[in-house]
Amino acid sequence: MSQQCMTPKNRLREFLPSNLSEFDSFLNQVLGPNGLRAGQTPAGLWEDDGSYHIELDVPGVTRENVEITLDKGTLSISAERKHEESEATRKGWREERFYGKVTRAFSLPDTIDSESVSAELTDGVLRVTIAKSPAAQPKKIDVK
Repeated sequence: MSQQCMTPKNRLREFLPSNLSEFDSFLNQVLGPNGLRAGQTPAGLWEDDGSYHIELDVPGVTRENVEITLDKGTLSISAERKHEESEATRKGWREERFYGKVTRAFSLPDTIDSESVSAELTDGVLRVTIAKSPAAQPKKIDVK
């Protein structure tokens, strides 16, 4: 009876020189498999006419475990996904899901209205909206 490996494997890596495979493994440890540093979550940033928007993927995080602060033009977000006790005690072969704290900081332009920051967490996506200050809004001037 043959024994099979339970770990997913990329067949292409079997043909790479061993030192390249080791380097790839090192980069995955430092940067993570998608190129982000460990503890960093992907973000989307954009603006429309009246607001700036930031979205972060934070699956498994509850509202109680999210902290957002705005200080001197820097918006800081931290979120923590806690290990459930039942998951911590089970004996698994591999755990690819992230547990722990992630933090991101964003430098915002001077044109924000710091009193109008709002945040919403829905389906594992944190959405932060920051209104632009009224002075930053384009003003239409009527010609008489």
